[in-house]
Amino acid sequence: MEQVSQADQPLHVSRNERLWLLLPLAASAFVGLSQLLLPAVLASLTGYSGNDLYVYRLSGAATFGYSVALGLALRQSNWAEMRIVVIAFFTFGLASLYACGIDIVSGLAKPVVYVVLLLTIVFVAITGILLYTHRGGAKAKPNIANWVTGFIVIASVLAATFGLLPLLVPNLFSPVFGLKGTDVFIFRQAGAAALGYAVMGIFELRSRNWLEIRWPLVMAGVFNGLSFIASLLAFFAGSPPLLAYLVAPVSLGVTIAAIIAFRRQGA
Repeated sequence: MEQVSQADQPLHVSRNERLWLLLPLAASAFVGLSQLLLPAVLASLTGYSGNDLYVYRLSGAATFGYSVALGLALRQSNWAEMRIVVIAFFTFGLASLYACGIDIVSGLAKPVVYVVLLLTIVFVAITGILLYTHRGGAKAKPNIANWVTGFIVIASVLAATFGLLPLLVPNLFSPVFGLKGTDVFIFRQAGAAALGYAVMGIFELRSRNWLEIRWPLVMAGVFNGLSFIASLLAFFAGSPPLLAYLVAPVSLGVTIAAIIAFRRQGA
């Protein structure tokens, strides 16, 4: 990957670096849309039961949010506008490596797990190198309203909760929320994706600068908006899991708040 000078580190992302980031962008868009639109087909092709299609769709919503935010950020060459999204991707990758490792060590890993593992190693390397290359950039001044800060705190706590539980204790998470929990790897991947949002929120709070948080806000809005739609589909299909009753109002609230914050540019 192309290196940039120390003077450019706080601002400029080279064309080659942006091209590298197209790889995780394309993968997250493909996987996210597949889980959202064709969860039963995806489960069948990968050898899973597909018992909890609602979780597939939630995982797809979270994963697709990454591609939207990164795609918007890559339209510019300003590192400040993509830094937090790249941090979220890096976190997602590390958590995904954990999910793959647990599945492989347990002896239950299906072939798709090894494919995910190889791709994730590549994506962690890309995002990790970028974060190292552009370390130590100038800190932006906070300029967002207090209510936006409070909103980010709440959204981050929710993301952490629904990230860590399915990632670390899927067998406990699934019965509590009315899910069958047979496709444990999918639960862990959904948790890995959500955890990236939680860590993203921490860095948003450290920044509190509109330029740096606007694409993360879009990312949160896409994730939660699609999660709300997934919840509605679960209701229309009949016999929705308990999780849908929790996610529906929360995701709607986060979506509305993200839209308001974006329209007001953090004011």
